[in-house]
Order: sequence, then C-alpha cells, then structure tokens
Amino acid sequence: MIVFETPRLILRPRGLEHLEACVAINSDPEVMRYVGPVWPPAQQREHLTRQFATDRGEGLGHWAIFRKTAPEEMLGWALLVPLEGTDAVQIGYRLKRAAWGDGIATEAGQRLVAHGLETLRLPSLAAWTHPDNAGSKGVLIKLGFVPDGPYEENGEVRDLYRLTPAARQPWAKLASMAGGGAS
Repeated sequence: MIVFETPRLILRPRGLEHLEACVAINSDPEVMRYVGPVWPPAQQREHLTRQFATDRGEGLGHWAIFRKTAPEEMLGWALLVPLEGTDAVQIGYRLKRAAWGDGIATEAGQRLVAHGLETLRLPSLAAWTHPDNAGSKGVLIKLGFVPDGPYEENGEVRDLYRLTPAARQPWAKLASMAGGGAS
C-alpha cells in the first residue's frame, strides 16, 4: 500500500504495529462519542487484527497518521474503504483528542480525496457522520462534500455526504496546495 505525505503529515499503511495505538484511541469515550460504544480492549484487538488483514481493493485501505516532526507518535488514521451496503467508497478519519482542532483530519482528508478522485478515478466519494458531530461535518464541508440524505448502518441513522470530481473543481486548488505526494 502507498505512503502519502502532506506538508505536515505522513500517512502510512496501518498495520499490526499500530494495534495498541488504535486500541488507545478507540478506548477514549470522547473519541467514540459519535461512533459507537467503547469495546473492551480484547474485543478491539480481535476486530482490528481482522480489519488489518482485510484487502479493501487496489489503492484502498486505512492509513496511520503521523506528524513529520514526531513520526513515532500516531495521531489517528484516515481511510478509503467501500461503504457498507452501497457501491460507494467512503473517506473517514479518527484522531486522538490531542490532535483535534489542528487541521489534521482536513489535511489527511485532502490527500485521500486527491488519491480517490484523481489517482483511482472513483466516480465519487461518500462519508457519513453522526447528525450531532459538528466537527466532522466541518471537515467534510472543508473537503467539498455536500449533504446527500440519510445513511443507515446497524440501525443507526447517520448523515451521508458525497463529493464528485465535478463538485470538487473549486476545491482542487486547495487540495493541491496541501501538497505532498505518494511515495
């Protein structure tokens, strides 16, 4: 899988070496507030180990996020994976609280949007968020996503957002200014 860089970040393929950092992030009730319940660590490890081994398709997957200035400290992850129950590919992100409010999700998201729409030439990208998660909605709007109705997952209704290459055009310059490439 590809390693991405932005002006401030390195996005590396997420794997077993990131397991304990993922468990720590997922164990924070505030991080999980809009996602779901905090699972016991053993259940998380089992779920994450299966997730790490799952092939999501060419160019898709989960990337661990690190600052270039602190490449040993995982801030969270971003993803491009199939959206369950649809033919769409979704973008997503989860960060530890210490990384909130610093533009990390937006910067990582810009890089994955460019990868999904330009490199993979996907027809669109989707994303979902809890209706009350203003922070996540703000990131999606900065990335150029627009509301696209409800999305139901496991009995929970979420807000669905979409981004198409045509709708992204005004945002393309912003994304290219985020810089970085793949290595």
